[in-house]
Amino acid sequence: MRRPATVLGALAVTAVLAVAVPSSAHAANGYLLIDGTRHDNPSGCYQLPQDAEVENHTDQPAEVYSDDNCQGQVMETIPAGGSSFTDWGYSLRID
Repeated sequence: MRRPATVLGALAVTAVLAVAVPSSAHAANGYLLIDGTRHDNPSGCYQLPQDAEVENHTDQPAEVYSDDNCQGQVMETIPAGGSSFTDWGYSLRID
């Protein structure tokens, strides 16, 4: 009779840990404004329109890349709380 109780106890602990441990997905807290379009808790790569105005109202820096899909060179880093008018970047990454 002890074995079923031990197995059930182990399953209960596993279930509690699965709920208590946060997932590994990351997102910046706050929002980005890209030419007036708001992106809440942004994460990943965003395409930039030509001559984009970017406001970084998050807790993470955002990197502006020279090519689409966050490829190429990092042309600029917009710090948390910062803003930029970028006419040389094609995409932006924030994590």
